[in-house]
Amino acid sequence: MLGRKSFILFLSKMLSAALAYIGLYFITRYLGAEIYGTVAWTMAFVATFNAVADLGFGSAHVKRISEGCDPNECISTYAVVKLALTGIMVLFTLSSVLIWTSVLGYTLEDTSTELIILFVLYQVLYDVSTIATTTFQAKMEMAKMPLVTLIDPFVRVPLVIFVSINYLGVMELAYAYVIGALFVATFGTFLLLRGKVRWQRPVLFRSYLTFALPLMVITIISTMSGNVDKLLIGFFWTSTDVGLYTAPAVFLGVMATISTAVSTLTFPSFSKLHAEGNIAEIRKMSMQAERYITMIGLPITLLIIIFPYEVCLVLLGPRFIDSGDVIAIMAVTNLLVMINAVHCSQILAVGRPDISARITIFTVALNIIMMLLFIPNFGLGLSFVGAALALMIGNIVGFIIVRYVVWRLTGTSPYKRLSLQLVAGLFAALTMFALGMFISIDRWYTLMLFGLLAFGVYLGVLAIMREFTRADLAYFLELVNVKKMLVYIRDELRTK
Repeated sequence: MLGRKSFILFLSKMLSAALAYIGLYFITRYLGAEIYGTVAWTMAFVATFNAVADLGFGSAHVKRISEGCDPNECISTYAVVKLALTGIMVLFTLSSVLIWTSVLGYTLEDTSTELIILFVLYQVLYDVSTIATTTFQAKMEMAKMPLVTLIDPFVRVPLVIFVSINYLGVMELAYAYVIGALFVATFGTFLLLRGKVRWQRPVLFRSYLTFALPLMVITIISTMSGNVDKLLIGFFWTSTDVGLYTAPAVFLGVMATISTAVSTLTFPSFSKLHAEGNIAEIRKMSMQAERYITMIGLPITLLIIIFPYEVCLVLLGPRFIDSGDVIAIMAVTNLLVMINAVHCSQILAVGRPDISARITIFTVALNIIMMLLFIPNFGLGLSFVGAALALMIGNIVGFIIVRYVVWRLTGTSPYKRLSLQLVAGLFAALTMFALGMFISIDRWYTLMLFGLLAFGVYLGVLAIMREFTRADLAYFLELVNVKKMLVYIRDELRTK
């Protein structure tokens, strides 16, 4: 059942990311890097302040519900905390803009006050929807959660296409994002209230605070880490550079949905297993997840590494061909994050948020130091390429630290036969390189041909080495069984 839940969540996230890419496709071809970079920079600016809207209480909510606490008490506590923190976020953001422009007299170079206010509203709506989606995650209701998150791209992307093909401006593009968030908040709240929540006094605040306290630093620093790259690029360079850097990340986000879907489910699952004292099952699930994530992610990563500019030309258009300078670096970072995501959730699930905090502080500090060395003109002056290199270095170090920590906590070792997947990857890479000498990747169908070739050779070599077996094939076919999947979704949605 966990596999099917994972696959349903994966499909929803994949569809959401694919729809986001469709929107990006039109933006890159009609509006260009400057407008997209302005939106990306403003979103990163507001999202940095939005770190105070969580402070680890979301993880505490998942932890307490998965441990068996009364759901009504949990939801009531989390809703009050979330709304209060969201109000603080709004106050901090708008006060900072007011002080910067009116008190200090500076101007906003890469954005405007009106655009910032729109994306503050966007974040508020998403924070409200999080009350519902985090609750669904904690209860492992993986049919309801995707329905909420999919509302946004289904509403936003048609609006983005309309804005793009009519060559409208950055404000109209921002309105498309806000309208999508409005539908998400409305539908998420509807599904949550449909479950007949009995609202109570937030009696679990102290319990939530105890778990969230070490995570507060993680949340703030992680959010900074996820946005400081775009902020620094925009500060030292231009909005166009931000656009060239951000666009490949949207495409790679499609691939990252694999690990996100799995880790979203493994956190409450590991938490439950830890409460039961079943550490052996945690180890088994972690290694199985690592194996399957690598099996899906490695061939795509190799394709991007070998043909970075061709991938950007086909997927992002000729205006973004310079994104090929970074997409290969970002693909390596993305793969590291993917195969490490499950192990990161282990640390929280066994009740050691303090260790997660220390790891996060160290790796983010390293990332920022590397960015300040690589991005600005007074450093190496590498702009968005420097940001990608800095993140890769930080993630390599973080990868090693997390693996050591989970080995100490639960005895989880790396999957021992992972070297066989690397051998299969080498054969796939050589085959693609040889074919590239005769066929150019300049259309979507030639890119698809190379992708199918990568997976065909990769899985074929794994099958010869008995690393991809009939049991694996049966497992994947069982996951994608449409009839059983629809029955599961129907049964969950009928449950109130």
